[in-house]
Amino acid sequence: MRMKLLLVAIIAVLGVGLSACSSKKDDARPASSFFFKLDKDTYQSNSTEAYVTDTVYAGKKTLVVDGVTNNFGYHMELMITFPKDSLTTGSFEGVEMSLMQIQQKEMGYTGRNIKVNITSINSKHAEGTFSGVLSNGDIEKPLTDGTFKVEIY
Repeated sequence: MRMKLLLVAIIAVLGVGLSACSSKKDDARPASSFFFKLDKDTYQSNSTEAYVTDTVYAGKKTLVVDGVTNNFGYHMELMITFPKDSLTTGSFEGVEMSLMQIQQKEMGYTGRNIKVNITSINSKHAEGTFSGVLSNGDIEKPLTDGTFKVEIY
């Protein structure tokens, strides 16, 4: 009888010990962020994804930061095409950006001359700041305080 109790106690201790160990696949990924101000309005993505693609026409790598605001009101996208076929830190001009209303109740804003400063980038992570001007065809608005910190998929 004592042997059975001892065996049950050992199994219980091992079970608790093993369940306390965490595996790498259970680790939480850092949350991605994508934020900017357009004139007086603030936009923050609550669902942000980023990926790297090769451009067909230029044969260069492009980092796409893509997001949707928490109320699903706006879609935000920043496309940074690197001058060489590699991901690198630095300042980039001529970056494309768009802010579109998902319900399309009004014209969206786009810009092709956004300035981006990438402070950190590798195949799995990128972060930086950006600013510039977005236009809906009639009205131009200053884009300020732009930041992104994303996990690349």
